[in-house]
Amino acid sequence: MVNHPPRPLTSKTRAKTSLALVKAFPAKQLRSEQTRENLLKAGLNLLQNGNYEDISIAHIAARAGCSVGSFYLRFRNKEAFFEFLIESISEILQADASANLTSDKVKPLTLAQKVRFCVDHYVETNRQYESVIRAALHYSIHGSDDWQPVRDIGLMLQAHYIELILGKSRRTAQDEARQQLLVGLQIISGHLVNSIAHPVNTLPLDDPQLSHWLCEVVMHCLKVKLPTAAKPPQNHKRLRKVSFSKIATIHRSK
Repeated sequence: MVNHPPRPLTSKTRAKTSLALVKAFPAKQLRSEQTRENLLKAGLNLLQNGNYEDISIAHIAARAGCSVGSFYLRFRNKEAFFEFLIESISEILQADASANLTSDKVKPLTLAQKVRFCVDHYVETNRQYESVIRAALHYSIHGSDDWQPVRDIGLMLQAHYIELILGKSRRTAQDEARQQLLVGLQIISGHLVNSIAHPVNTLPLDDPQLSHWLCEVVMHCLKVKLPTAAKPPQNHKRLRKVSFSKIATIHRSK
């Protein structure tokens, strides 16, 4: 058999080959994105039933229906996967806030009902992602920066709640109410984080009355006038000079 040199590709053949390659890459990318999505769902599902510290990479991969090798192709370690979880949760909550926490939803509600609506959402969000928040606290104790994005999510939700509750009130009243709401939301946020980090006997996270009492806290802050900031003492040097001269006069008179 005579070996003939390969024929050069015609322009038509090159076009077909290029088209085949172009079609192949999106399919591969789609599978990769689907695997990442499966890993995300697996991580969140496992977190609902246990602590993140007790979940292994093998558990995550098995729940996602992929190999451990596929996991390491996408994430360098479990901590990197946790960062991906937090980023994904942030995107989920932002989309949820835009879709469900709208002015139309609270338009017919009274002020107290608006506050309760937002507090209910905040409590349920903390319940849903309890294990993620606890894991972020755990990692932050050991020098990780994972708590900052969790804190940013909380601040994002609080800002959304404030805009939702205040609506189009008068500017002067809005500035004062904004501060009062912020204080109330920070207080209940502290209680929620504390109840996740440490078991509490009073109003634990699963208490059916939790939303009611946290709502009462926010409403109380809205009713109480915030104290004005204390002014720094003036003329320290002058007062000190007078005091010393007075002491000197008394000393000379003796």
